[in-house]
Amino acid sequence: MNTSDRNNELPDTLRWQLRALRRDATPSHDLWPGIASRLAAQPPVRRPQRWLRPVALAASLMLAVGTVGWFARTTEITAPVPTLVQREADGLTLQYQAALQEVQAPTPASLKPTVEALDRDVALIRAALARDPDSVRLLEQLRRTYAHRLALAQRVVYT
Repeated sequence: MNTSDRNNELPDTLRWQLRALRRDATPSHDLWPGIASRLAAQPPVRRPQRWLRPVALAASLMLAVGTVGWFARTTEITAPVPTLVQREADGLTLQYQAALQEVQAPTPASLKPTVEALDRDVALIRAALARDPDSVRLLEQLRRTYAHRLALAQRVVYT
């Protein structure tokens, strides 16, 4: 035997005394009627309906999918869609720049203040269109200003 087994062993006299303390005792009367009456007094445990669990699972799943969808929709970054007026103004600007390159000529000193004023007006109108992208009046003003500027450039070329 091990030394640890020897230390854990109880002396024989102590072991016999412990065995003498254990006694099987039969109850003096029948215990079942008391147990049965206490069980009857407790309310019965209600089991959930069989259909409730799948429905609750489906509802939870729908809630989770809806929440994710709502957050995805509200957090997605969308670029602003240009309006019809903005697209028309962009097209006008491209046509104006192409036409201006066709009639490129040095501007005389007498016309420089007029050309600069028209260019400033174009910049102001474009800035106003950025603030009010649906303004048809600003688009018409931009068209007239481009037409004046091109007419001035053509006059310089043909004179």
